[in-house]
Amino acid sequence: MEAKFVLPVDAAKFRSTSNAWHELMLNEPWSVGNLATLIELKSFKTKEEWEAFYYQSGEEREILLQKWDAPTQAMLQNESLIRTDKDFVYNLSWNLKNLNTQFGRTQESLYRKGEILFNYVRDNGYDLSVEDCFQCVRFRVVCETWNRAVERERNTIRTLQSMFPHVEFQEVPNEVYHTYAIDYEAYVDGKLRYALQVKPESYTGNTTYLMNARQANSRKNQLYKLRFGAPVYEIIADDDGNILQTDVLENMKAVPG
Repeated sequence: MEAKFVLPVDAAKFRSTSNAWHELMLNEPWSVGNLATLIELKSFKTKEEWEAFYYQSGEEREILLQKWDAPTQAMLQNESLIRTDKDFVYNLSWNLKNLNTQFGRTQESLYRKGEILFNYVRDNGYDLSVEDCFQCVRFRVVCETWNRAVERERNTIRTLQSMFPHVEFQEVPNEVYHTYAIDYEAYVDGKLRYALQVKPESYTGNTTYLMNARQANSRKNQLYKLRFGAPVYEIIADDDGNILQTDVLENMKAVPG
């Protein structure tokens, strides 16, 4: 993955909005979508690709919302509902909850959240503007989601490198990444032995979207194996790089070299 996002506002200003962000529950999937799921739905090699996808997914949500009556649309756009009536939200039909949890948001929607945040923190002594608050929202939703994925991947490779010191793990170019859904290739004495796909535990979920993503990636992995004669191993790891499904490590150990 490409370099991480840089915080676009003063760090003290950003920290000053943290409590409000959680108190307003703007961090809930009801408000911004299930970010851990969304970032795993497609292969993103650059942070720009991920951000564009998130906004595009929000546009798709807006189109789908138009199929519902006005009261339902208003209910799904109600930012405070999750805070004021959690039980009502949790008891909604899957189809309705899905519109809020399985899609991203438009940039305009994030700006509206920035306005909500601004009205909550405007007198906190940090001289925040609406634009500052929008950037705080954007960073928490889009940027931190990406940055965690980048750091998790790097930490995972560090873990694997310590376990397999004789293996050279090489990050693949964009074209290979998109074509075969792999993150790294593993070489021993200059010879390709296997490839890796690094994913978080959320990738193992059973939503329709994730199952479709796994099937698509599996097809790409099979194409890789057929073309290069090397297996692809799926590595599930936490943010610190700890391998959560260790059975795959035995397969890696068994590879000649």
